[in-house]
Amino acid sequence: MLITKAQIIVIEDITGEDGRKAGERLRVLYQAIPTCGECGHPMKIRDFVWRTIITMSGCRGRIRVRRLVCTAADCYLHTHPRRNLPRGVLPHRLYSAEVHQAVAEGRDDVPCPPNTLHRILKWVRQMAACLIASGLFPLLCENVNDLPDETAGPLERLKNITGGGEDWFAQAVERAAGRGGGLHWA
Repeated sequence: MLITKAQIIVIEDITGEDGRKAGERLRVLYQAIPTCGECGHPMKIRDFVWRTIITMSGCRGRIRVRRLVCTAADCYLHTHPRRNLPRGVLPHRLYSAEVHQAVAEGRDDVPCPPNTLHRILKWVRQMAACLIASGLFPLLCENVNDLPDETAGPLERLKNITGGGEDWFAQAVERAAGRGGGLHWA
């Protein structure tokens, strides 16, 4: 799984028969083709697959995600394509990273039912604990006395380690699934 800094733009809003907003037509704008994480050779586009996501607005949208293979014939990724997801789309998840971050922060304006909210929160907590334990995020402190609070939960610690910006959760997932990652997405 590769996550790049591609942009997702809304091409048009789709309205239903009753006049309400039923969905969005989305497009992914990729900037460049990445290099292979295994051997360093350039990758090439093999094909495209459709992916459904639900954004923070609650609308269901479909994006066309490209699958890449390595150009080196002796590389493992030459015959095993990788999906090139844009930033903000989580591997094997229907809701966007923005929705997952809102659930992690405890906000009430998320576009999902309560049972889904509990499953997302459980997954986010498990992933935060795995990311912290994996060592992908080195401590951002220079002095031993400035170590982060060990009594804080994994979500708070992950948010502090990533800098706590607007898209801290997307940054964490991008780092875990990108070149330094390799976590199994269950």
